[in-house]
Amino acid sequence: MTAETLSLEVASALQELSWDQWSQLGVSAAAPQHREERAADPEALLLFTFEIGRGDPRLFDEVLDWLALNEPLVSVHRLRNLCATAMDRALVDAVLAWTARVRGRNRPDDTKPLGVSAVLEPLFPALGVPDDVDPAFAKYGFARARLERSGKSQAPRLHDPICFAFRLRRLLGVGVRAEVIRALLTIRAPRLSGKVIAASAGFAQRNVREGLTHLFEAGVVQVVNIADDRHYATDSPDWSALLGLASARDLPVHYDWIPAYRALTRIYRWLQQPGLDELSPYLRASGARTLVTEIEADLRYVGVPPGLCASLGADFWDEFAAITRAAIRDARGPSSRT
Repeated sequence: MTAETLSLEVASALQELSWDQWSQLGVSAAAPQHREERAADPEALLLFTFEIGRGDPRLFDEVLDWLALNEPLVSVHRLRNLCATAMDRALVDAVLAWTARVRGRNRPDDTKPLGVSAVLEPLFPALGVPDDVDPAFAKYGFARARLERSGKSQAPRLHDPICFAFRLRRLLGVGVRAEVIRALLTIRAPRLSGKVIAASAGFAQRNVREGLTHLFEAGVVQVVNIADDRHYATDSPDWSALLGLASARDLPVHYDWIPAYRALTRIYRWLQQPGLDELSPYLRASGARTLVTEIEADLRYVGVPPGLCASLGADFWDEFAAITRAAIRDARGPSSRT
């Protein structure tokens, strides 16, 4: 299999994954293939879509339309915390600048037209550089045509399992406490360490500790000291009753979206590089091996077991394709697995 063939396959699968998630969160899209029982991670999904959507302009623009409508439900602080690269941060800042403009929070200088500059990178590589660029994106180095909202998006249906994060944010506010409770209620474990909660919450450990302290003082979180480490729990049946669920079994299921999307984004970006098929099979497989080694910790969260890279030399390319497909299947959920 050529790198171009695998790249097209991966891009299509990841765009489908993104569309499927967003179609259940209020974006105008075709009906999803299955009802998602896992709680979405809104900021991780946004960051993932800002990259994957560069190959699907309609996906990118419909998600921006959704964001313009539902921005109060999104944590800008958390979205920036999840940025792993300079490219992530540039995409986030461009989107936030555009959102501020359409929501009427722009400064006068933000609306001035900018000339096309050779240093601007096409936001959508397949479309090139337009004649009239959007100033919000140009400010952060991207060239795209001016965008007006489609107006087709809707608010999330808060009682759907996939929308659980938004429901908790309506209850507890958009901040660390909602993310802490989401981790405690959806991760099926009797108690969680502060490290596990912080990884899911997407905030600095100091902020998570402070949020846990406040929730403990409020009497809704319990603390147990185990081997000189604090572990935390909450009463799932009480929360289920508060949320109108029949039992704690009806709470949404946790999925490690942050490392999953991070790994899939790295794979997608690597495959988008030009010239991979011009390399020798050995050099191409060697590059893939280096990538998998770098993201191995994240891949474990999507069902790819440790001890990767068993194949030698050029044979690793087929193993890399198999690892990539396994990670995508896991992220797409149980209904996609065979």
